[in-house]
Amino acid sequence: MKNNFYLLRQVSCLILILAALSEAHSQNTTRKSDIAFYSDFYVMQVRPMKFKISYSWPETDRVLVRISDGNNNLIFTETALVYKKYQKLFDLSSFMDGQYTFELFDGEKRFRQSFDISTKTTRVAVAPNTKALFIADF
Repeated sequence: MKNNFYLLRQVSCLILILAALSEAHSQNTTRKSDIAFYSDFYVMQVRPMKFKISYSWPETDRVLVRISDGNNNLIFTETALVYKKYQKLFDLSSFMDGQYTFELFDGEKRFRQSFDISTKTTRVAVAPNTKALFIADF
């Protein structure tokens, strides 16, 4: 009888501990999934005026990618079929100066990354058989 009581007490404690751990794990998982992790969405400049968009682990099989200007005019839109990763290189050298935004939609998730394009002009005067004599920035 004493052994049964001791065993019942041990099992009860074990169940309470497992329930508490399970609740803590489910809370952490919920918090993680509620936040749209930007660690899965990257906009990276790989060369001057060339940007790579990368999005890992989409929740749906299709993502919508858009580029818009500062006045919310759509410049580029694409719906892409994806499995594990969306990746694309964009050449923005033909874009005028201004503010632009990359947007990626994956089901209910929406990611945005804004950026500015500003041109800096450099003029160089070169004499024959010598190096640059004068550099002026405007």
